[in-house]
Amino acid sequence: MPLFAFLRRLAPCLLSVGLAACSSPPMRAADGQDPRFQPASASDMLVQTSWDLARWTLPGGGLRPVPHPSSNSRPITVSFIHQQGSPLMLGFSGCNQYNAPYTVANGLLIVRSHPVSTMMACAPPAMKLEQDFLAGLTRITASSLDNTNSPQRMTWVLATGDTLDFGRRADPVAGGQIGPTKLVYVNSDRVPCNAGAGHAMCYQVRDSASQPWQVWYGEITGFNFQPGIRYRLRVVEVKNPNPPAGASSIQWVLDAVIEQEIVSR
Repeated sequence: MPLFAFLRRLAPCLLSVGLAACSSPPMRAADGQDPRFQPASASDMLVQTSWDLARWTLPGGGLRPVPHPSSNSRPITVSFIHQQGSPLMLGFSGCNQYNAPYTVANGLLIVRSHPVSTMMACAPPAMKLEQDFLAGLTRITASSLDNTNSPQRMTWVLATGDTLDFGRRADPVAGGQIGPTKLVYVNSDRVPCNAGAGHAMCYQVRDSASQPWQVWYGEITGFNFQPGIRYRLRVVEVKNPNPPAGASSIQWVLDAVIEQEIVSR
């Protein structure tokens, strides 16, 4: 190309804000997101924390009833993990398990897309509460923590004017158990098995995705299994001082849910 023609093509860029106007579009991150809007992982103060919904305040100041452990009902929960480097929030929404990608930008929790959830049916009041909670995830206009170093309370303000307050769960769930940890996959269904002196339903587990499923004859303390979801867990192996007859002397205590995948049935 002649030099004059090349300079003519370059001139509009030089007259704008330097050569930046002619630069190529920014490279995409591994998850397809524009890196300009992806904060560093170190700024995610929510990762590896788990929460219970403790209070739902309506715009007029009234309180909306929510399930709570003190009333022997299972609370709405949210946990934050990094799955293969991508932030993922997941939990129980009152009737079903859900998950959704999220970002923390300048301290604001942003849920980037509508959550994916299982499809179990519940009583109408629980279904309505769940629908409103899941819809609210993408409408968070303000979020705050009481302490960024060791937060115990998290607050969301929704576009509707509702305010949701969460209390932090004990993290990790292992509750002070000391022992070796390992990563295990847990299949989406339990299978009949002979556990100890009788019949039971056992987990199917494996150490890697390439191995065949094997039966695990014990429980996983602190693990809330939901059929139709395949899990990857980090567990602590501890000694069972009084194992049932014929059962293993090793038991597992949940330390963290690393990944979960809804399996088509």
